[in-house]
Amino acid sequence: MIHKINIRITQPCQENWEAMTLSEKGKFCALCQKNVIDFTTSSDREILNYYNQNSKICGRFHSSQINRNLILPKEKSSIWLAVISAIVSFLGLGSQEIYAQESVKIEQTDKKNQTDSIKKDTLRKITGIVSENKIPIPGVTISIKGTNLRTETDFDGNYSIEAKKGDILVFSFIGYKVVEKRISGKQKVNINMKQEQILMGEVIIIKDSN
Repeated sequence: MIHKINIRITQPCQENWEAMTLSEKGKFCALCQKNVIDFTTSSDREILNYYNQNSKICGRFHSSQINRNLILPKEKSSIWLAVISAIVSFLGLGSQEIYAQESVKIEQTDKKNQTDSIKKDTLRKITGIVSENKIPIPGVTISIKGTNLRTETDFDGNYSIEAKKGDILVFSFIGYKVVEKRISGKQKVNINMKQEQILMGEVIIIKDSN
């Protein structure tokens, strides 16, 4: 099975997607007599699974989905996972007895350094509106780069998230260009997002089975 492919469209189709006839998995182009599969909402895994069953593809993609490697993670063996789990559990049981025999050590911390650290890492509530040409966009994901902290905009495009000065907020939504914004002294950050270009046409696949 191919684990990595690079999708390219060298000659984008100029036909009107809205004017095409609906088909089972996309639309039918009367000009080239081909089914055009809509991949604009598909994950990397879904695109690769489709390719593994169909060597020739005519598709519709967001610009961010092509000209890059789509990677299908290799699944780990369930037996290997069970062995790892057993080892971790065994080590955990053995360490509990060791920790119980050790006396608790108390270390003094320089109060000045501790205070400076707290000030530096003080969280602040960042709020704002995410829109496109002043039209609110609901469901936009806002995350702090390098962390698992995230939230989403409400129906009116409003969001609220706690972050530190210097953190980078990442705004992402299907069909739109990703926006990154570094937090400065402002606590209200409004973002204007732009839609990605959509390309359609026959796909050229560059394979890599490594």
